[in-house]
Amino acid sequence: MNEKVLIVEDQFIEANDLRLMLEKAGYRVCGIARSVPQAQELIRQDKPDLVLLDIFLKGRQTGIDLAHELREQHIAFIYLSANSSQDVLTAAKATQPYGFLVKPFRERDVLATLEIARFRHENSLESHLRRETALRKELAQLQASGGTPEQRLLQAGIALQPYVPFEYLSVSFRRNGEVRHLRDYRRIGFNEYQELGATELGNITGLPADALEKLLSAQPWETPALFNGADFTREQRNVPLMQQLAKSFHLQSSFVYPFTLHNGHTCILHFYSKLPDAFQQPHTEICHRQRDLLAELAESSAGAAPEREGTPAARKAPPAKVFNGIVGNSHLLLKVFDHLSQAAPIDTSILILGESGTGKERIADCIHQLSPRRNKPLVKVNCAALPATLIESELFGHEKGAFTGAMDRRIGKFEQAHEGTVFLDEIGEMPVELQAKLLRVLQEREIERLGSRAPIKINVRFIAATNRNLEKEVAEGRFRLDLYYRLNVFPLTLPSLRDRAEDIPLLVQHFIDVFNNKTGKRIQGVSDKVMAQLQQYHWPGNIRELEHMIERGMLLNRGPLIEEIMLPGNPRPPEPVQSTTNILPDSRVKTIHENERDHILSVLKKCNGRVWGAGGAAELLQIPPTTLHSKMKKLGIRKEHLS
Repeated sequence: MNEKVLIVEDQFIEANDLRLMLEKAGYRVCGIARSVPQAQELIRQDKPDLVLLDIFLKGRQTGIDLAHELREQHIAFIYLSANSSQDVLTAAKATQPYGFLVKPFRERDVLATLEIARFRHENSLESHLRRETALRKELAQLQASGGTPEQRLLQAGIALQPYVPFEYLSVSFRRNGEVRHLRDYRRIGFNEYQELGATELGNITGLPADALEKLLSAQPWETPALFNGADFTREQRNVPLMQQLAKSFHLQSSFVYPFTLHNGHTCILHFYSKLPDAFQQPHTEICHRQRDLLAELAESSAGAAPEREGTPAARKAPPAKVFNGIVGNSHLLLKVFDHLSQAAPIDTSILILGESGTGKERIADCIHQLSPRRNKPLVKVNCAALPATLIESELFGHEKGAFTGAMDRRIGKFEQAHEGTVFLDEIGEMPVELQAKLLRVLQEREIERLGSRAPIKINVRFIAATNRNLEKEVAEGRFRLDLYYRLNVFPLTLPSLRDRAEDIPLLVQHFIDVFNNKTGKRIQGVSDKVMAQLQQYHWPGNIRELEHMIERGMLLNRGPLIEEIMLPGNPRPPEPVQSTTNILPDSRVKTIHENERDHILSVLKKCNGRVWGAGGAAELLQIPPTTLHSKMKKLGIRKEHLS
């Protein structure tokens, strides 16, 4: 081990303790800095591989200020933190550190966190280089492709989409101080864009042609600029075009990238997003590195007159990527598609995060199908459904006679998935004692069957999913920090249904079509009243709850449209209240089963839905987890009831 580590800490005793720990473990400490300027000088002199960075330092600048520079220089860093306010921690997390070490430091925690940071940084750099190489290759291929210059610029925008995510792209040219608008592209689906010329923009915005032309020609930017949140709002006052587009298309942030062409003209790419904080400095750097190829693509468009006749149709890129069974085109779902298309071909671990019912298993299916392992097994393991006493045998397998009842050799899930993919659903439910063995599999890529001492090499890609906050689980000692970081190489967060309400009509029609095929019914859709109810409901059970609700509505419906839907009484779930009575509002006495169901639900909510392990509902109820699981199934208690 010869990694160089810089310690940025203003307390000498703590810094020296860290130095001794690191040198003892084989790291080379290249310096100790007490302020940001000292750290900057040491970084210039001897660029470290990793920086241990205190948040509060001597002088005006903080560790968070330095973290932005480290991110730009691709230097991994770990925060050294005492108790900090939530605002400080939020700002620190926004810089995407490779870990946190909380004072006072324990040697084993320091060394484990450094090892995790090194692993994540290496994977990040490898993935980054591979992706940018693929982007350059794709842009270079566009040079030789057919089609008009406008079509090539659209294809360039599509190629940039995974790296500079946008919902709206405007292309203009500046020559001798005069700006000429070429065309805009509005994203309406994955790899699907609607072209908008001046005529179409006039129809959408309601502006007359001369007023719109004036707005389109007023683009003052000479250098790249990022506008997020309040900056975006302020810039709209200076540039009325931004204000008009933001209002018409619900945009909340933008990134302007002007670059000079070989003929001296300037091409202006203006990316917009519906997210309030979509654009950061790395997006500028990506465009800088592709500037030569972008200039060649834009060169032939600079002198061409924009097409103004007819209505440009929506255009689709070649359907190279398919997301079977995932319905919707909201910007949050399209963002998931973008991330999924980046991560799927790269053989790295993926952690799918999201509430119960958001479609995590379907996303895992897509990742496998879009990966080089698509023709190999996809083995699924629901960690919440396996008893703690059997999960190790299920995952690793066992030899004959390994334990009472082991009458034959059993091949475990990991071994079954050799050269394929393992999907570990509800990973947050895995017992802590088994997490260490899973970590070894991730690190060493080998397993041992129960009852055997012969290691078996496996070649497996891991996808994990959870509806839990694993950072909270780590903080409370129920999930290993090192395992969390091993799985969290590429996190993929799925939006809740209430955050993508614009997808509800598409989902409703999809489920109606599915159930029509199953049942032979001919229901055409839902009434306007029902659709309004569905879009206003809070959806604690997300897509799964919507599916069940539509199925129930179709079974009870007799006409061509679903006129009524059975929604729970409150559109937004109230805070759980501990009831002190067993009498229902109508004075009817609750049955034993109803009381038992209410009590189990109350305990499960108190345990955040956890059934197994320390602090789980089974432990509080003092019954075996398998018994509780059976009772839940019998009483109809599902995950969505716990939200």
